[in-house]
Amino acid sequence: MQTIQSSGSVSNRLNIVVLSEGYTASQLAQFLVDATNAVKALLSYSPYAEYSNYFNAYAIKVASRASGSTEYSYTVTNNTYFNSIYAPGGGYLITIPPNWADTNYSHGQGKVDALLQTNMPNCQLPILLVNDSDFGGSDGFYKTAIASTGDLIYETNWPYMLTHETGHVLANLSDEYTYTNPYAGAPSTEGANTTQETNRALIKWNAWISTDTPVPTPDNYDFGDNVVGLFEGAQYHPTNWYRPEVNCIMNSVEVPFCSVCSEALVLAIYQRVRPVDAFSPDSTNFSITTTQALAFSLTLLQPATHNLNVQWFTNGVACAGSTNSGFTLIPQFLPNGSNWVSAVVRDNTSLVRNDPTNLLSQTLIWSLNVNLPQLRLDSPVSLAGGKFAFRVSGNAPQGFCIRGSTNLASWVSLSTNSLVSGQYWYTNTGTASFNTRFFRAVTPP
Repeated sequence: MQTIQSSGSVSNRLNIVVLSEGYTASQLAQFLVDATNAVKALLSYSPYAEYSNYFNAYAIKVASRASGSTEYSYTVTNNTYFNSIYAPGGGYLITIPPNWADTNYSHGQGKVDALLQTNMPNCQLPILLVNDSDFGGSDGFYKTAIASTGDLIYETNWPYMLTHETGHVLANLSDEYTYTNPYAGAPSTEGANTTQETNRALIKWNAWISTDTPVPTPDNYDFGDNVVGLFEGAQYHPTNWYRPEVNCIMNSVEVPFCSVCSEALVLAIYQRVRPVDAFSPDSTNFSITTTQALAFSLTLLQPATHNLNVQWFTNGVACAGSTNSGFTLIPQFLPNGSNWVSAVVRDNTSLVRNDPTNLLSQTLIWSLNVNLPQLRLDSPVSLAGGKFAFRVSGNAPQGFCIRGSTNLASWVSLSTNSLVSGQYWYTNTGTASFNTRFFRAVTPP
């Protein structure tokens, strides 16, 4: 296995692994070039481009005894490692066992799974690159994106087939074209991008449909590219099944993912990768016994095109202006006892409008047990005769002294006391305390 792209730890990246099929031992150097070009092109395609640094990519070089794939239409059987084969009749569908030609899992997908388990068990996107100039591929029944090198040179040098198949594998996107695939059947299960629902309020991508767009949506010049609606024809059915847009790479080549498919892919990325790579302090539960300032920090996995949003909180209250990756806490600003500091990180990308499980947000919480020799003055109460009282609370094991001042410069001791059950009520008495405007409690007395 060789590294194509490394952007961080495999534990918090979406890891692509490209495996070679139909490359002889003498062609494996070319495979590494092809795999690198395929990954580079794939990650420059939206929405992958926005999150290209969320991916690692690797190549596993496996030699086949013959070059190319089995061409069923020409009755030529090649001895390849994963036993790939084109569909009958010259179709572009390439599959590996278990398939229509060989039902034995261990002859194809089983070999993929074994290599991944040995070399990269954290792989989330396996790609089988088939060394064949004929255009073709498949999704390996939503397990492996399969594409030929013919896909790399097809028309405008863009891996449309590979990009299409990754939509199946990563986000369980459905095919949006209407012609029947005799080897896949015509499944009736809805995907994120296909539905039989025509009630606007119940359409799963309703958040993307403008109120002035009719549902179902006519496929004419008024509702063309980049308009989200409910267009008839999808999932191998010309009628009674619907797709979000007229054009999408899940429907045809040489076009981008539509808005709904892009959203599904971004959510799929965040199912596997969290926006916070690391944080400090490492411990999320500790005690504070000094007044020394405490630094908190986040290492963020920033998208390529925009920044993540950060907000820090203390005890559930947002800290004004604390929207950077670092935060400094002054312990004496917190009461003694249980407290918490939290950071909420969110990706406010315009690519997502519907995030029901809050995948684009991550919250980190530190539980703090504050135990400082500090005091608080609160709960002032007016009493008869011009008197008043206030409460002293906190932690003062050696007692405390209440001091008063008229100008915040000169302080006079008024009373020395001890806390009972963590508090003490002070009532002003005497001429000095009646004239006092400012009070404070200090410890030790």
